[in-house]
Amino acid sequence: MRPDILTNRRSTSVPARETPLSRRYKRILENWVPVGLSYFEDWPERPNCGHFFGGAHWYGSDTAGPAFVFAALANSPEYDSKRTGCSKEELRELALKGIRYLCFTHDTGPAECIRPEKSLGNPRTWGTKWGERGRGFFPESQCGTNLSDVGLTALLLGNMVDDETWTMIARMHEDYAERFGAMAPKSGVYTNTQMEENGWTSCGLASVECFLSNSPHAKSWAETARRWMFSTTTTQQDTKNHAQFSDGQTVRELTGQTFVALPDYMAENHGMVHPSYTGSSVMFTGRLGIIYGTFGAKVPEHALFNRREIYDQLKRTTDRTGSMHPVQGMDWPYIPPDSGTLTHATAALFLDDPDGAFFESRALETLEQRAESVGGRMHDRQIAEIVHGPQDPLIIREHNIVSPAHTYFLHRIFGDGPDPASVAAVERRLTGVKVYPHSGFVFHRHRTGQSSLSWRNDIMALPLNKDGLYTVAPASGSFLANIDVQDRPDSHDLVSVRVDEQQDGFAAAMILDRAQRSVRQEVLFAGLPSGISLSCERLTARETITVQSVDQGFLRIVNEDFKALRGNCNGYRTVHTPGGSDRFDSYVTRDPDSDVVKTYDHPAWLNVDNRMGIVYTGTGKTVYHNRHHYKVWRAVADDLTLSRVDEPFPVTTGKTISELTALIAPDCSHQETSGIDSLILEAGRSAIGLLADNHLAVANFGEKSAAFTFRAKRSELSAIPIFEGVTRLDEDNIAFDRNLGAGDARLQEAILNIETDGALEVNAAETGVVWARNTGAASALVTHNGTETRIPPGEIAVLK
Repeated sequence: MRPDILTNRRSTSVPARETPLSRRYKRILENWVPVGLSYFEDWPERPNCGHFFGGAHWYGSDTAGPAFVFAALANSPEYDSKRTGCSKEELRELALKGIRYLCFTHDTGPAECIRPEKSLGNPRTWGTKWGERGRGFFPESQCGTNLSDVGLTALLLGNMVDDETWTMIARMHEDYAERFGAMAPKSGVYTNTQMEENGWTSCGLASVECFLSNSPHAKSWAETARRWMFSTTTTQQDTKNHAQFSDGQTVRELTGQTFVALPDYMAENHGMVHPSYTGSSVMFTGRLGIIYGTFGAKVPEHALFNRREIYDQLKRTTDRTGSMHPVQGMDWPYIPPDSGTLTHATAALFLDDPDGAFFESRALETLEQRAESVGGRMHDRQIAEIVHGPQDPLIIREHNIVSPAHTYFLHRIFGDGPDPASVAAVERRLTGVKVYPHSGFVFHRHRTGQSSLSWRNDIMALPLNKDGLYTVAPASGSFLANIDVQDRPDSHDLVSVRVDEQQDGFAAAMILDRAQRSVRQEVLFAGLPSGISLSCERLTARETITVQSVDQGFLRIVNEDFKALRGNCNGYRTVHTPGGSDRFDSYVTRDPDSDVVKTYDHPAWLNVDNRMGIVYTGTGKTVYHNRHHYKVWRAVADDLTLSRVDEPFPVTTGKTISELTALIAPDCSHQETSGIDSLILEAGRSAIGLLADNHLAVANFGEKSAAFTFRAKRSELSAIPIFEGVTRLDEDNIAFDRNLGAGDARLQEAILNIETDGALEVNAAETGVVWARNTGAASALVTHNGTETRIPPGEIAVLK
C-alpha cells in the first residue's frame, strides 16, 4: 500500500459537544459498556488484538460494531466513566485491539490469520476469514458497512492508530474498491429487492472515497459511490423523469434500467413487502451522513434521491412505538430493541421532517425502556442464551448495540434537527386509508391503532391497537386462513380484489384460489373509522378434496416481560371469555413440553389483556397456545387461533369447508367486548353483509353485477340504521337493497338511526336527504334524533 494514497486526515470533524438527544443515546451506550466488556477476549495470534462475541460472526459485525461503540463513547466530551466502570483510555485500547483483529482476519490479512474455530453465532462462519472473497456479490458487498465502521473507528482513535494498522485498514479499503469501484449497481424489485445491497455498497464505496482520498482513482470511486447511492431508491417511473439532477445528467439517464423499489415506493425482500428493507434506503443515508460528516465532507445529493417519497410511506405505517408495520409479515425478530431510530433521525435531519423527529422520539423512548428492563442489554440474557433466531443464536445479536450508536453519532455531527411534531399534528396528517396497488395491500391508520390487509405475497390481515407490534406480532399468515389439503400443495391465485377506499375507512372484497385451485377463499374485510375491523372469510371446495386442517383467525400475541415499558409486556397475558379469565405467564425454557395449550369451545367473544376485543363465530374450536419453547424465536409470544379444525375431513364440490366472521375492537376492555353488537346479514351464496358500529359492509363474490337484499331480524336491533339506498322494514325483518358489481365491496356509514313500530320503505339519497313511505296498513310512528313523525298508510314523510 502506497502511503501517498491515504487520506491526510487522522482526526475527525465531529463537534466536541453533546445534544439533548445524543445524551440519551450516550446513556444507553454507557449502560451497555459492561456488557461489551464481558464479551471481549484478547486474540493472541498477533500483538494488541482482540474481539467481541467470539470474533467470528457474519461479515466482521461481531467486533466492528462494538469497537465503533467504544471509540464513539471515548470521543464524547461528557463521557461518564463512573457509569461504565471503564476509562476513555481503556475504551480506546479495546477499540484499537478490535480493529487490528479485523485487519489481520480480513481477506487482505495474512493467510494464517483466521477467526476462531469456535465462537458465538452461526458455526458456518467459524474458522474463516471475513471479507467473503469468492462468495459472490451479496456477501462480499455486505462487508461495506463494517468496513466503514472500521475506518470511522480508526479516525476516532486518531494518532493512537499506528502506521501498521492504518496501512492494513487502507488495504482493506483498496480491496473493496478493486471489487466494486467500477461495478454498476444491481437491479431487482420483486421477491428480493436490491435496495439494501445497493445501499450498503454505497457506504463501503463512500468510505473508500474518504479513506483513500489521495488516490488517483478517488474521483472515479466517488462517482461510482454516488451512482450506488442514487440507485438505492430508483423506481420504474423515474425513467420518465427528464429533470436535470447532477452534472448535466437527468433522472432518467441516471436511472437507466436499474430499479429497486415498487412504483408505490415500497420494497419487498424475502418474498414480502418488508419495512426493514424499505427503511434501509433511508437508514443508509444516515450511515452516509456519518461517514462524510466524520471526514468533514458534504453528503452528496444522490444520497437523498427518492428518500422523501419512501419515508412518507414508512411514517404512515409506523406505530406509536416507532416500529414500522410489516403488512406482509416479518421473518426477522418481530420487535428489535432499536425499531428504527436511525431511519427516523435521518428523515428528521436530512429531510427536515418533524414527523421523523416525532417517530424517532417514540422509537428512542421504546429503546430506553427496553434496555432498562433487561439491565442495559439489547436482549434479556437468560432468553438470549437459550433461543435461536431465524439465522443465529440470539446472544450474538447483542452486537446490534451499534444501531443506536450510529444514531448517537449522527446527532453528534448534525445536531438534533427540527422539533418533533405534536401527536395531534402527526395523527392529523397520517390518519386515514391508503391502497398500495403495486405492493398489494391496503393500510388504515386510525385513532386506536392501525390495520392492514394484504392480497399479495402473504395473504393476511394485521389489526393492531395503540400498542402496535408490542401486543400483536407481525407473524406471517396472520388472521386469514391457513389450509392444508391432501395432495394439493398450497398456492395463491388471485381472482379479484376490490377496495372501497374512503378517507377514514375501507371495505375490501378479495377472492383467491388456494391449494392448486381446489379451494376458493372469499374475504370481506373492512376498517371502520373507530378502529374496529370487520372480517368475514369463507372457504369453499372447488372439487372433492380431503382437508387435513384449517386455521382461521390466527394472531401472535406478544408476551414479553419489559417492566419499564409503561403498562404493557408485564410478563403475562390474560385472556377473557364469557366463561372467565385465564392468565398465561411469560418465560422461556429448553423444555419442549413446557408449553400450555388452552382450548375454548366456541365462545361468543374473547378479549386479550383488555387490549383487544374480538366478537366472532367460526367453524372450529378456539385455541390459545402459551409458548415457552421455541424452535425459531422471533419474540416471546403466544398463538391465538379463533377457529381451528385439526382432524382430516372430506368436502365435496361446492360445499363450505370452514368460515369465520369476526369483529376486532382495539383498545377494548373485556367488559366492553361483552356488550359489542354485530350482525351477519344474509344475501344468498355469493354475497355477504356485516353490520356493526353504525356501519354496513357488503361484498359481492359473484362473477356478475347483481341486486342483493341483505336481511336481518328486527328483533336483533333496537334502533335501525339507515344508509344511502333503500331500507325496507316489515313486521319481522329489515332488508337493505343494494346493487353491487362483480367482486365489489362497499362500506357505508349510517345517515341516521330510527325506531318505529310500522312497516316502511326508507330511501336515503347521496345528498343526505331521507324520506320514508309507510307500506303497512296502519299508521307508523318514527322516532329519530328525538323527533317523532307520524306517517299514515301509503304516505311519504321526509325524515331528514
